[in-house]
Amino acid sequence: GTVMSMCEDKAADRGRLARASGCSCMVVGHSDDGKKTRIRLPSGSRKTVPSTCRAIVGIAAGGGRMDKPVLKAGNNFHKYKVKRNSW
Repeated sequence: GTVMSMCEDKAADRGRLARASGCSCMVVGHSDDGKKTRIRLPSGSRKTVPSTCRAIVGIAAGGGRMDKPVLKAGNNFHKYKVKRNSW
């Protein structure tokens, strides 16, 4: 049950899983031949990855980022400005 972040999906793809702030995935188990590892993703689903994949041990920093209230309409405007690009 090792907790890790930025886990690779395929070997040497530079980490694709559990990269957001405060996210982590956990090792659930290994196959008998040692070539596959089963991990639990932040969504709760389980995924099988090759055992040659690398990961960073620990949780990514910035957990609780969404707990702080926005307080001002201007902050919300700038937050959603990048999501309104519809060209």
